[in-house]
Amino acid sequence: MKKENLGVAGMIIVAIVTGVLGLMDGSKPAPTTAFNRNSNIVGNNISAGGNVNVSVNNGATPEKMNSIDQRLAELKELALQQNADKAKSNPAFLKIVQNIYKKPYAQLITQESVTLWDNVLKALERAEKAEKNVAALKQGTLGEELKALIPKIEQAREAFDYDAVNRLLKEFREHHTDLRQDLAKADYLQGQNYELQINYLEAERYYKKAAVSEDQDPLYLNAHAEILWTLGRYSEAEPLYRRALAIDEKVLGREHPHVATSLNNLAFLLNKQGKYREAEPLYRQALAMDEKVYGREHPEVATDLNNLAELLREQGKYTAAEPLYRRALAIREKKLGREHPEVAQSLNNLALLLDMQCKYTEAEPLLREAVAIDEKALGKEHPTTVKLRKNLNILLAEKKQGCGWWAGLWNGLKWW
Repeated sequence: MKKENLGVAGMIIVAIVTGVLGLMDGSKPAPTTAFNRNSNIVGNNISAGGNVNVSVNNGATPEKMNSIDQRLAELKELALQQNADKAKSNPAFLKIVQNIYKKPYAQLITQESVTLWDNVLKALERAEKAEKNVAALKQGTLGEELKALIPKIEQAREAFDYDAVNRLLKEFREHHTDLRQDLAKADYLQGQNYELQINYLEAERYYKKAAVSEDQDPLYLNAHAEILWTLGRYSEAEPLYRRALAIDEKVLGREHPHVATSLNNLAFLLNKQGKYREAEPLYRQALAMDEKVYGREHPEVATDLNNLAELLREQGKYTAAEPLYRRALAIREKKLGREHPEVAQSLNNLALLLDMQCKYTEAEPLLREAVAIDEKALGKEHPTTVKLRKNLNILLAEKKQGCGWWAGLWNGLKWW
């Protein structure tokens, strides 16, 4: 859910990019509900992003899940290593490239090759999310026909043969027009498959069909809202998130951790629309809820703190944002270890807040540490590492320039 925005002040045009790094929710979600938890890594005109829908495995055997997880992990390692020779002999890798670029690997032009590894990693992240959300779907009641179809779909997806999945689902709908609930599930799976093919318009069409057919199921409402968010159609996504939140509150109770996740989703969407006054109380409610459920030093609380700090930062409330960033950093260091990528994320966010206040001497060592952590944990060429390194280079250039009136103006504007 990334979007590039342009803002203008006088003759100055400032470009920014915002995104989210998904954090895995450590608790078990409620049946038939998909959840996102947003946490930002921000940068001077660049950011890294992603989001994860968390659900539990229900229906797939451990062997099957391990097989899929292992395949995705192996491919991710291959992409991180950027080993072209090894990749060319991997059928699954070649299939992923075909899905992304709509042409064989051997036919990629130079410009496409530059984006290859980053795009493959993103495709693998989408596949991981899809596998987790299929588990949420299985928690509901499945008809015998659909139950028999799902293993075939999983087998095709494990081979990244999304065209085969399309054929299977088309045949199912043609032969079972009277199975309303299963047709809604088939529409959801179809939307998910089109999303994996990076065909977001078709994905939105099928997610919408599922959400209209079963308008009390948060799984479909959240899926439709998220793809609308991806398409930048925030005003259409908002009522869907609100309805999903209302259903979760009614079914789970107002103090359930998944309600906190729904609050975060809605708040983040409002934030992207500049509705700060509406977003802030939702973020604070989610924070209070997670502190009560998990305790004050849980990684989930660190995510809430980071989200709230981002909102305050975007409003120029740097003094209020700083202690939240610092507390999030302290929690992650304690619970995840000093060398975890999420610690690097917090170091980056705090450093850039200090940078915006021209506190370059304080910010520089934090960014250097963030780069070192991600180089060790993710590799020097990982997209997030590259973006952090770019942040550091920009900070060093600003530090050399000094914090005159122009630097202060630039720092005040570059996020708008």
